[in-house]
Amino acid sequence: MAKNSIRDYDATSGNNTDVQSVDISEGCAASGINNAIREVMADLKDVSTGTVKLETPGADQLNVDNIRLDGNTISSTDTNGNVNIDPAGTGDTIIASGNVKIGDATTDVTSKLTVSGNGSADTATFMYDGSAGTYLDINTNAANGVVSLEANARTGDFPPLTFTTGGSERLRVDSSGILMVGKTSTNYQSVGVEAKGNGSLWATADGNNPLILVRKSSDGAIAQFYKDSSIVGIIGADSGKIYIGGGDTGFIFQGYANDAIAPYSPDGGAIRDNAIDLGYSSGRFDDIYATNGTIQTSDQNEKQDIASLTTAEMTAAKAISKLFKTYKWKDKVVAKGDAARTHTGVIAQEVQTAMSDAGLDASKYAFWCSDTWWETSTEVAAVEADEEAGIEARDAYTRVDTYDTADDAPEGATERTRLGVRYPELLAFIGAATEQRLADIETRLTALEA
Repeated sequence: MAKNSIRDYDATSGNNTDVQSVDISEGCAASGINNAIREVMADLKDVSTGTVKLETPGADQLNVDNIRLDGNTISSTDTNGNVNIDPAGTGDTIIASGNVKIGDATTDVTSKLTVSGNGSADTATFMYDGSAGTYLDINTNAANGVVSLEANARTGDFPPLTFTTGGSERLRVDSSGILMVGKTSTNYQSVGVEAKGNGSLWATADGNNPLILVRKSSDGAIAQFYKDSSIVGIIGADSGKIYIGGGDTGFIFQGYANDAIAPYSPDGGAIRDNAIDLGYSSGRFDDIYATNGTIQTSDQNEKQDIASLTTAEMTAAKAISKLFKTYKWKDKVVAKGDAARTHTGVIAQEVQTAMSDAGLDASKYAFWCSDTWWETSTEVAAVEADEEAGIEARDAYTRVDTYDTADDAPEGATERTRLGVRYPELLAFIGAATEQRLADIETRLTALEA
């Protein structure tokens, strides 16, 4: 066979009788040898330039420029030099089988791709562009066991880190550290969940429950609320009913069972009978709208020292019955002007005087009340609206803080005292005195008539 390229050369020397059709057989012309050498040199050049490819050559070690092929290893002969695998055009670099290990070939991890930092915290970086744009770092740190994903940028703002399924973004961590689920920008009005580094958690749903809390198996707290390290409130469940409160003061909503709201102790986990007030001297409700009046316990079995009014009490009651007047509340006049309505009642100070004039101490009677507290006033500046932060605009106002005792109050607090009456008991007091006076008058009339 004609030897037209180095690939046609025969491993048996006797079979090589020509080079590019130049006769080099036994007894050939001397000029043929010179021509043959020239053709061999041309064939070698073809191999060198890649015009003719080698047939699966074997070598203990092969150096090509700065690349060394040695056994199963491809390395650079240039100190700190790079080894580049760069397919031409849009071709792919394919590793057909086996596992790929980068950084530490001795690791016993058997996953398809293993990247080891060899003691460096920065393990792997995925880049959009080698010199610009965004990139993702996957970092490991043996010192503290932390594995982290870090979104970075060569220039400009740091990008968000997003997670996508089915072609749609599901979760995002933006450059300020806000975690967003189901949304791509922070806004308490947009549907989704936001968890902020300052501890705020926003959940917004459209036509659905934004928060569902479930406690299984046992009764007790479902949500606990703390100020610093102290618990200040609880929402929980008791026998299928919800309760809310703090410490031993709260309410339980009886729901379908009794259609009632009852006083409850979250700490004790039980109804707290005859112990909780609705409002207090410096924190009053305004109007109460009800179909019926209050029902007050009047069971003889729970009373003692039952007696008719004394002469002094009748004297005081007669005086009090003359003290009823009309009046308007000052704060209502400020708020409503001439539209403020006229009320009817007594003045607590005058009731106290009437009792004192009869030799009685008004504070020993439940129809007369005196409450003292201490308060401070703080001017609070106006707040501008911030829709993204969920802050609504608010005018400046004066905040009043109250304290039950002088020991609790800060220095400079103002002492306040407010007097009041319980009208059902006061009217019962006056009615009892009136009845006893009428009965006495009837007795004397009967005696006169006789």
